[in-house]
Amino acid sequence: MSNAINTLQRLLEPQERLDRLIASTFRRFGPRLVDLSYANPCDGPSDEVLSILARAAAESKGRSLQYTPIAGRTAARRAVAAALEQRFGLPFDCRDVFLTAGAMPALNIVCRALFDAGDEVIVVTPAWQDHPLYLRNLQVDVQLVPLQHDNHLDLDAIGAAIGPSTRGILFSQPCCPTGVLYSRTEIERLASILMEAEARLGTRIYIVSDEVHRDLVWSGKPFHSPLQSYQRSISIYSFGKAFAMQGQRIGYLAICPRMPRLDEMRTTIERCVRVMGFGHPTAIMQRAAGDLVDCRPAIAALARAHDLVRRSLKASGYDVCDGDASFYVYVKSPIDDDFAFAELLASHGVLVMPSTLFHDPGYVRLSLTAGRHAIETALPVLAAVLDETREGIACSSRC
Repeated sequence: MSNAINTLQRLLEPQERLDRLIASTFRRFGPRLVDLSYANPCDGPSDEVLSILARAAAESKGRSLQYTPIAGRTAARRAVAAALEQRFGLPFDCRDVFLTAGAMPALNIVCRALFDAGDEVIVVTPAWQDHPLYLRNLQVDVQLVPLQHDNHLDLDAIGAAIGPSTRGILFSQPCCPTGVLYSRTEIERLASILMEAEARLGTRIYIVSDEVHRDLVWSGKPFHSPLQSYQRSISIYSFGKAFAMQGQRIGYLAICPRMPRLDEMRTTIERCVRVMGFGHPTAIMQRAAGDLVDCRPAIAALARAHDLVRRSLKASGYDVCDGDASFYVYVKSPIDDDFAFAELLASHGVLVMPSTLFHDPGYVRLSLTAGRHAIETALPVLAAVLDETREGIACSSRC
């Protein structure tokens, strides 16, 4: 087995271990299981979103179901570009937008377009589990840089990590899994650090901003995209996360319209879409995307769920990380082995995601996409397991 395959295998092992845990726990508990691991909203899409999907299917007749342009249906790309221009105050053109089958292909396409084997990319941790995987699959070197203790960007550490081979920085905004929203000040300071490094090293450094949760800000804080502060930025977006339809696989990547050598970047990404061969959404979902840009997810219910769960966990004695956005609550594990704690919770019928998957051991992530009854069922279990764990630790200390 090659070194490259071994590297990928090591990155995949935590995910595969979790998959086995989920499967065995489902077999044991069946419908009594409370699943707080993956973000699969139990209520599904809103009536408005379902109506858009139904209309897109009903209107897709004749040639409308045939091949679309390589970058996606032009009308949908124009709608996305107009929405981005209105939101971020930047002169987007439809040629800056590439429709993809969700965020996963978009990330792969962008990494292929921007980085070569042997380049180095900084990945801010905790990170979505597959960020390093996609880079290492392309033989791009990865440098993990942790957040500060308050889960905001450690700008000094990022600056110190930049070297002659650095070609990019990849992070999610807001952060998955913490739900922390990075401020405009943070993003602008990061932009200044990168521009200074570019001038000093005579190189180009790109920001890849994974923004699949940007429409799920429940705290009321303003969202600021790197697109607004740094010219060499590309944004990744998925309609699936915001509108509870991840399985429909529709999203896009958007190039900052102030990108240097913009036409060259557009051409490079279009070529990578063709070369990689798997990034295209269906014709029906491309038609739907033109209307989805005008939808807004229901944030009030998400905010109430966060308030309920965060208050309950803190009252039980958990160390809960502050957050602003997404479905997720990031919680300190009471033992160092986050996987062991996730397994303990699973033995009581509650599934969570251990933070080893996010390259940040010592935490667990709860997804508030289960129904309210299921969440209310899980909270006393979480409290009891914490007490059980602490009693075990105390007993071990006495013994």
